[in-house]
Amino acid sequence: MMIVSNKIKGLLVAFVLIFTHFASMAQFTTGGRVGVNFSNLRGSSVENSKMMVGYNVGVIFNFGLKDAMSNDLGKIMSIQTELSVQTKGATADYLTTNAEGLFDTLNVKESFTYVQVPILAKFSFGDRRGPKYFAEGGLFGAALFGLTVDGEKRYDHDGDTETDRRTYRDDYSGFDYGIAVGGGVTVPFGGRRSPWEFYGNVRYCLGLANIAEPKNETPDEIAGYLQDVKTSAISILAGLIYKF
Repeated sequence: MMIVSNKIKGLLVAFVLIFTHFASMAQFTTGGRVGVNFSNLRGSSVENSKMMVGYNVGVIFNFGLKDAMSNDLGKIMSIQTELSVQTKGATADYLTTNAEGLFDTLNVKESFTYVQVPILAKFSFGDRRGPKYFAEGGLFGAALFGLTVDGEKRYDHDGDTETDRRTYRDDYSGFDYGIAVGGGVTVPFGGRRSPWEFYGNVRYCLGLANIAEPKNETPDEIAGYLQDVKTSAISILAGLIYKF
């Protein structure tokens, strides 16, 4: 638990440093957004997986580069970082315990809750007084702070949760990272001088890390399900942004 907590703290510290670095730039934009994740798990240890629907809630911080870059690229490029809470996972085969407390392979929902921070290069095109279309790409880091398998947080080997303290999180890494690409549109509203814009976005995040992490205490029966597990997610997002 301490290791996972430190990873979450490290991710938040990195976010604050990135925000501080770009905060001095002009054309600062911020906002909030909500959406859904259509996620899945992949890898040699994942069998019979089906897409899972989850939530994605976060805040946006965008920093224009017009004043930092004198060329035409600076007019269309910005750096965007976000802080979000979202669920990823899948419905897949997993060796868990049945009603008698015995190991059994079941097709169950594995739900991972992450704090995620992407760093994206964003390229916007269009009339500044009308809709703008954008493409984005970059990297993301994510810290795990919640995991359930079939709605349960811990293994139950004898039907008594008081005697079985081992949690599913004990068998997974507290950190994920990967690449993110997407695109969308921003539409101003509220009049010509209004700083508000509507934000719509479709994004794909491909996890590159093996999030499974079998340890010495991991039962041999379960270790085979933890050799190679990676995340992926399609996010559909919408929100409001404010231009300073």
